[in-house]
Amino acid sequence: MTTTEQLVSAWDSCFDKESGWYPPLERGLQGVAAAQACWRTEGKAVNTIQELVHHITFYKASLLSALTGSEEAPSTDTSFQEKAGITTEGEWQETVATLKNIHTRIREKLVAMNDQELQHEVEGITIYQWVSDLVLHDIYHTGQIIFIRKLQGSWAA
Repeated sequence: MTTTEQLVSAWDSCFDKESGWYPPLERGLQGVAAAQACWRTEGKAVNTIQELVHHITFYKASLLSALTGSEEAPSTDTSFQEKAGITTEGEWQETVATLKNIHTRIREKLVAMNDQELQHEVEGITIYQWVSDLVLHDIYHTGQIIFIRKLQGSWAA
């Protein structure tokens, strides 16, 4: 298996393919309604699922922007300051669809790369390292999302 294939496999496992070790992000978000996405533990400084999804999307959009040379991603991470409150179902579904779209577009870029291209530096870091870091980032925040859902009683273990 090439380095590219290994990286794409990890990219898939953190998002929508069951690895056996941890649930993918897509499963963590499956069935989450807007009210659940905006729910916050009373009196606790804990991010909401919506804020976590905005945060994950920001970093994926940053990578996609670097890979494509576009300037679509915001220049500073304000994902945890969004605290937008209750979102409509339509807005929440659009938020999740944006995350999936960006993830898929990055995957398409990765599949087209060879092992050598993964070693190119973009913004001072190799593409390989950036993607590897995002895989770990997704897994970490997926755990937070599942923990929030357990607190809500909306996660069937």
